[in-house]
Amino acid sequence: MTNSKILTIAGSDIHSGGGMQADLATFAHFGLYGFVALTSIVTIQQDKFIVHSVQPEIFEEQLTSLENIDFAAIKIGLLPNRQILLATAKFLSKQTVPIILDPVIVFKENADYKVNEIRDLFISKLIPLADMITPNLREAEILSGLTIKNLADMKNAAQILHQFGAKIVIIKGGNRFDKTQAVDLFYDGEHFTCLSKPISDKNNNGAGCTFASSLASLIAQSVKADIAFAQAKDFVYQAILSANDYGVFQNGKG
Repeated sequence: MTNSKILTIAGSDIHSGGGMQADLATFAHFGLYGFVALTSIVTIQQDKFIVHSVQPEIFEEQLTSLENIDFAAIKIGLLPNRQILLATAKFLSKQTVPIILDPVIVFKENADYKVNEIRDLFISKLIPLADMITPNLREAEILSGLTIKNLADMKNAAQILHQFGAKIVIIKGGNRFDKTQAVDLFYDGEHFTCLSKPISDKNNNGAGCTFASSLASLIAQSVKADIAFAQAKDFVYQAILSANDYGVFQNGKG
């Protein structure tokens, strides 16, 4: 019987559009049984998202509780502070399954982090452990040190991130270059693949989390990385087309 267990290390989204809620929903869609190690809880105060980190000791106990489970893949989301990031890296260093890292870089909501510290920890501790990383354009800029203005810049950034140790780099380009198309770039160290889908005006809250968790789900089922990229891109596009307005943050109301 194929291993159907998959783990997300992520935060909770109070509106349930992203975070571990999106991960678990995506895992279930692909017929997988999802486990969670919770890193943070998000609340909304005065129209702002506030990230409350799980106590490091409790987080480490969660990982200890999961260390003997045979997962098919592990997906990493929001890591809200240094202690949780380092505990995650220690846990991942003992794993032999595919690791999909969505490098959510928080700096406005979380006073524990400075941008340079985030960047250095991801580069030194997490990216070398990842089979696949999925930064958005801003995250790719922070991690690579480049300003990304076009597709050529995206490719340069992907090569730098690959040199940091990630086997496969997927940069989520969004609509920065073309307001009508969402452009994503795949790089495996040898070949580039660029895919685009039309921009939709439907609710896209949690699209990044869902994309990474759908990639993790497909990789867990032994789908080849380039095929998983295309299928995950299509899955998120179809999900956006059929989306409702749940999870949309408007003047403090979802």
